[in-house]
Amino acid sequence: METPDEITPRETMRPLPDFLQPFLSWLSAKPLAEELSKAGKRTPMFHVAVAASFITIGVLLTATGYIHDSLLLWLLGFIFAAGGIKQMQVMICHNCAHDMAFASRRTNTVVGHVISAVFMLKPYTIYKQEHMLHHSSRTLLTDQDDTLTYLQGVVGLKPSDSIAMMWTKLVFAAFSPLAILRTSFNRIKANASAPDRMVAALTIGGWAGLLLAAWAVGHLDVFVAAWVLPVFMGYHISTTFRLAAEHTWPSVEVLEKRGVDFICDSTTSVFIGEALRIPANAGPLLRLACITVWLSKTFTYHLFVRIFIMVGDTPCHDFHHRRPRSNDWPNYVTARERDKREGAKPFPRNYIDKWGYISTVTENFCNFQNALPYYQSSTFNALAEDL
Repeated sequence: METPDEITPRETMRPLPDFLQPFLSWLSAKPLAEELSKAGKRTPMFHVAVAASFITIGVLLTATGYIHDSLLLWLLGFIFAAGGIKQMQVMICHNCAHDMAFASRRTNTVVGHVISAVFMLKPYTIYKQEHMLHHSSRTLLTDQDDTLTYLQGVVGLKPSDSIAMMWTKLVFAAFSPLAILRTSFNRIKANASAPDRMVAALTIGGWAGLLLAAWAVGHLDVFVAAWVLPVFMGYHISTTFRLAAEHTWPSVEVLEKRGVDFICDSTTSVFIGEALRIPANAGPLLRLACITVWLSKTFTYHLFVRIFIMVGDTPCHDFHHRRPRSNDWPNYVTARERDKREGAKPFPRNYIDKWGYISTVTENFCNFQNALPYYQSSTFNALAEDL
């Protein structure tokens, strides 16, 4: 059994009160060792309830904020609603595509279609087909991979860009009204022309009915502010920042071979939070100041990232790529840690731990730069032609 030797940022949080520890394990997606044996078993319905609660709270807050002209309240609701929608997609719709959210394949299919329609996501049938390509070591990080095509097509990233340019493009694409309108239009168009004509008709008809009902009762503006904006603008912003952290680029040699090493190296954790650092000789006032600053950052920036960007099991996305058929996915925090401590067999290399959203994305951008020779090589061109 493998036990990490280094003191991780999560371990530095151990001196904090016990009642904070479950929250910190959820926030960071990194549990303490003792939590592995006493953690309860969560079910898919737990994550459905969490996502639905976030969405409900968010919509109520955005509506209240809009009606009472409170921008702060509206923004808070926007964050919760968009984060809940994203969580419903990555935790439930995603696992429906793997036929693992529910026992019945038919139930997975129906729920996947419903979630895709209600939130005007990519049509479920198309999403499921593309996601299977995303899980193939042959097509991941190629032109057949929807993550890479989004980063290149929507964000405009190129491996020849500087790190500063990549960050500039990422932020601009996330908040650009034109980019938001373009992706929103593409989502509506894709649903209107979905392969399943009945699903397409129900999706467009349902949305049209909601818009007409809101207009008929004189609250179309509230409906747009509380529902339409989180569904389209919020989801776009969250997705753009999320995909920059989803995968990284291994060495050119590993990219070319695309074997089991590629699976190990192309996805890392993105644990949320930072170490609680208190000088060894700190007095009471300095100790209090260090804890206060740390708590302020934890309950603002890091909590925002966890609720709005790195939602659900996305900090442990590497566990999903190594164990895509694991029934323990609802317990991703402990499942990933347990697998790491047991050596992640039969993979030749253990999990790669990364802490902090910004630092992880910056490192991903550096690795993308280093992959430039691969994307210019005859190997990549030949692979693209075969695909």
